[in-house]
Amino acid sequence: MAESLAEVRRALRPGGRFVFVEHVAAREGTALRVLQRVVRRPWGWVADGCRPDQDTERRLRAAGFLDLQIEPFRADLAIVSPHIAGVATR
Repeated sequence: MAESLAEVRRALRPGGRFVFVEHVAAREGTALRVLQRVVRRPWGWVADGCRPDQDTERRLRAAGFLDLQIEPFRADLAIVSPHIAGVATR
C-alpha cells in the first residue's frame, strides 16, 4: 500500500486532492481485530489481496501528504469494518 500511496501523491499536481473511503483494522485487543487476523490470508485470496487487518489510516499519515482530513465511521460490513473517509492533499 505504501507504494500505491506514493504513486497517488506523485501523480497529483500541487494542491490536487485524493478522496478516499477505506476500511481499516479494528482496534487492537478487540475480538474483531483477532478475527481480521485469522481470516487475513483466505480473505485476501477471495478479495483480490484485500487485508481486513491493514492499518490504512497509519499508512495514509505516513505517505507525506500536505494535508490529510480523516473521518471515521462504521458500516455494518462484518470483517471489513470500521471505515474512514477523507481527503488527502498534495
